[in-house]
Order: sequence, then C-alpha cells, then structure tokens
Amino acid sequence: ISSIVLYKHTYVELRATLDSLIASDYIKKIILVDNDESDWAPEFEHEKVIYLKSDGNFGFGYGHNLAIKNYVSDSNLFLICNPDITFEESEFAQLVNFVKDRKEGLFLPKIVYANGENQFGARLLPTPLNLFARRFSKKWAVRLDQQYLLKNYTIHKSMFAPYLSGCFMLFRSEALETLKGFDERFFMYMEDVDLSRRCAQQFGTLYCPQFSVVHAHEQASYKSTKLLKAHIQSAILYFNKWGWLYDSNRKLLNDKCIRSLSLY
Repeated sequence: ISSIVLYKHTYVELRATLDSLIASDYIKKIILVDNDESDWAPEFEHEKVIYLKSDGNFGFGYGHNLAIKNYVSDSNLFLICNPDITFEESEFAQLVNFVKDRKEGLFLPKIVYANGENQFGARLLPTPLNLFARRFSKKWAVRLDQQYLLKNYTIHKSMFAPYLSGCFMLFRSEALETLKGFDERFFMYMEDVDLSRRCAQQFGTLYCPQFSVVHAHEQASYKSTKLLKAHIQSAILYFNKWGWLYDSNRKLLNDKCIRSLSLY
C-alpha cells in the first residue's frame, strides 16, 4: 500500500509519481488523501487508486494517518510517499525484496535529485542548533551539517540512522500500526523526525543506499515566510516534546548511528 497526501496538487504535478507507483508490481493500492478539493482526483480511474477525502487541511501527518488507519492492515509494507517522487520499477523491486524479511520497522533508499546529487536522507536526530542554524546562519549550518547529515562519511551499505527523511518512508505495516502513525499535533515539518525516532527506538530503522529514488525537493520553507513560520512552530513543538538541551535518548540513538559508521 502507498499513500500520498494532496493539497492543491494538479494531475500534471502528480503524474510522474503516480506513473512510478502504478508501474510497480509491488504496489497493490495507492491511496490519494485529499486535504483540499481536488478537481481531478475524485474522478481519476485506475484499479490501483483509491480516493479518500479528508475533513480538511489538518496537516501532512493527519492526511497520511487517514490512509494508515483504513489500509495499513491490508499489506505487509506501507509506503508513505511524497507527490514529487519518481523511481525505476527495478530499483523499487530490489528494495522491497531486500527489506521484506528484515526486522526493522522503517526503511529508506538513497534520496537524490534528478541530476543524481545526494539529498542526505539519512541523518542524526537534530539539536535546536542544527535546525535554527540551517535557517538563519549559512556559515554555521555548513559546518554543523557535516555531522548532522552524515556528510563526513561515505555510506555505501545498509546502516542504522535514527532520522530517515519523510519523503519516502517504507514501513513494515505491523510496526507502523503499533506506532499509530504520525503525531497529528505537527501540522507540517518535523512529523517525520518524530515518527522516525519513535520507530528507531522501538523497532529500528535502516538506511539502504544500494537503492535510490528521485525527489524533486524544493525546500519551500526557505522561500515562503508563512512556511518558515510553520517550520519554526513545528521545531518548537518537537523540542518541547523530546527535550531542548537535554535529550538523553537523542544522544543514545545518534551515538548508535556513529558507532555503526565506525565499522565501515
């Protein structure tokens, strides 16, 4: 099962992602959750596609949770997918075959731009300084990102990382159901960090750079004052939940990741 949350997305914007998902023999259902009033999705006809109208725009996690609650028990794996993802059918097949007998709860392939540039989807859990430097101090962000985004390491085989990017989260359905999906207090941003770390604690997570998908990532919060405000609000909620300066579990999970990298 795969779920995508729509908010004012046109069919043209979503077509490449839908084509990738539909082409895969491993995707049996594609749940389109509409957080707005789509003028095309309700009438879109394909045997794999199911349209769900949410009660309103209550956030990214809220939308995906609607699909999770209704369909997670119908599959062994559940893919939370952004509407700007594309992949080769063979790559996704290899990823599924690699993870299907693994015990971890969450898996992420290498996330790249269309030109092949790495987006560093496997990360440490952020500190407040990591996030706020990335928004307000390019000099400090470049320095801190070397460790936060694991840029100091050449990662070529599967490894544990506590924060796996939310653009393409492949879960064991049993784990996702136990975790009860996203924390819906996050409207947008940081919900993926929160869910990934909860999964890392309870089931484990696995970064799989042997496989890759393309993400047309635009970093909208860097361009929009409104989205930047939403990002800051979510960051405050996240650190209020898990701890600002003192977060012992963050250190434990990050240290586990660094230790695994030392074995390379």
